Amino acid sequence: MNDIDNSKLEEAMQAYVDDPVKDKLIQLVFALQNTKLFVPARPVQNKGGFQPYIVKNGEGSLYMPAFTSIKKIPADQKYQGMLKLQYKQCVSMLLDHPTLVQGIVLNPFADNLMLKTQMLELSRKADQIGQPKAYKMKTDDFRMIVRHTAEFRLIPEKLNAQKMEFISSLSEEVLCGLYEAPYAETGQKEQFPYQAGDFEIMELSVRDDLSIMQVITPSKYLYQTNCRELYFVWNPLTGQTGYYTIEKAPDKDEKNYYLDVFKEDGSWERLEEAPSDGNIMNRVMELFGGGI
Repeated sequence: MNDIDNSKLEEAMQAYVDDPVKDKLIQLVFALQNTKLFVPARPVQNKGGFQPYIVKNGEGSLYMPAFTSIKKIPADQKYQGMLKLQYKQCVSMLLDHPTLVQGIVLNPFADNLMLKTQMLELSRKADQIGQPKAYKMKTDDFRMIVRHTAEFRLIPEKLNAQKMEFISSLSEEVLCGLYEAPYAETGQKEQFPYQAGDFEIMELSVRDDLSIMQVITPSKYLYQTNCRELYFVWNPLTGQTGYYTIEKAPDKDEKNYYLDVFKEDGSWERLEEAPSDGNIMNRVMELFGGGI
């Protein structure tokens, strides 16, 4: 298999690792756009074709490994197959078919650079925009993407992993910390625009087997695909949990808000147009399986 010349990408990777600030992140995003990567894969039994390997890091998170060149693959690391894929194909595999895999890890035995879901979303948006000679990501776009990351990845991941422990710990401060995390990961913590007091929580015990928590999220910087409200529902007797959101519709849609549900496998589904304000809680409990 012929090697790939990814020297410019590797330079951008190193620059970001050395100084993980917003400008270096944007440079890395554009360095990735038109590259190809080596992706280890194994045959799919009885179906033909190959599927990528998945690895787990020290924290238990799942990633798809990819290599920027043959020399980055250790000689003693044997794989059944190796795919040469466009980076954009790798992004589509993870974003268009949501699973518990949380991103791509580049050169896991050398650079070990993790491209988490928010990075993949950022690179897809940058690809749609195109790269002018001097591109600088708009602050509004950045805020939209990192808020989406908290609401569509970090919060459901925590809930699915910790269940009732997570719900018991929920507070304005905890939620604010989850919204702040993507800013910290991209070196923009000082740009975080919210405080704990910007979140409102109301918890209601409906029956012995049904409780619900409504979270009103900050109205400041609420963009398309961001959530106006979050709903956590649970059965205290069985420990079953659910997570629903009221998502602001994309600008191209005629609807204003959608009701979404998040599943334990890490995927989510846009269910329907959001009910009127007074009916949302009842609809969420009905979907969960225990209306009043």
